Amino acid sequence: MCTSARGNMECGKNRAEAARLLEEAGLPLHGFCPFSAVEGRLLPCRGRERLAAAFPPGAPARTVIAALFPYRFPEEEGAARSNLSRYARVPDYHHAAGAVLERAAERLAAAFPGERFLPLIDNSPIPEVYAAALAGLGVVGEHGLLIHPVYGSWVLIGAVVTGLSLAGPAPARPPRCPRCGKCAAACPGGCLGNPAGGRETCLSAVTQKKGTLTPEEARLLREAGTAWGCDRCQEVCPLNNNARIDPHPCFGGRYEPVLTRESLEDLRGKAYGWRGKKVPLRNLSLIDGNGR
Repeated sequence: MCTSARGNMECGKNRAEAARLLEEAGLPLHGFCPFSAVEGRLLPCRGRERLAAAFPPGAPARTVIAALFPYRFPEEEGAARSNLSRYARVPDYHHAAGAVLERAAERLAAAFPGERFLPLIDNSPIPEVYAAALAGLGVVGEHGLLIHPVYGSWVLIGAVVTGLSLAGPAPARPPRCPRCGKCAAACPGGCLGNPAGGRETCLSAVTQKKGTLTPEEARLLREAGTAWGCDRCQEVCPLNNNARIDPHPCFGGRYEPVLTRESLEDLRGKAYGWRGKKVPLRNLSLIDGNGR
């Protein structure tokens, strides 16, 4: 984090150059957050080992560069109701967006010799929504997602961690949405705004659950008619009313409007591919009335 007057000048110069390089690398939606602001909130995952290896004692991480990838496609306008969450209708962002982050990190490393730039996406110790909000990219919704002022919550988040100081002081806490309660009221599983609820009642989590579903979970899935994921909390959010529909080029125009048994024959490059065939096949059977 930049603090002294001289440090602020150097930080500002480096930040402007980094912003230019990120834009050229295809990341116009980016922001800078002090690593110290998220250090106490790091998540337990394999990526944490990569972070520790890249920034050992004596060479600390100083900045989190948060980048957004809008993913809504024009094809969904006026289309029939889908059984697939919107993020899963585009190619797996771990690969698509991850490649963009890798290229951006390479450009930054070339421009700032001696500095480390570690790209991270999804399997990342960085609390991405929290970091992106502190970086000025939007507000945190009651549903726990980032809401960008232009693209709404229809964005995926990636990060690049560096030892270079690029961020100014962060706010004490991330900005939040107005808390109108519409997402909580619309949640099929009642897990939002309910102290007694939890992730296990989230419909998206139910669609990803392995094994046999409870009768209540099966009912919830059948009534919603969804085979993977859930967008209900985002669909009713007023801050999404005028969200721009302009997907990031990394998704290559590839769009899968609905999940079918045929689409499960090849899981490569699909957001739900990590779970295998059995779970989405079970969900399709329940929706079709062929499952218990």
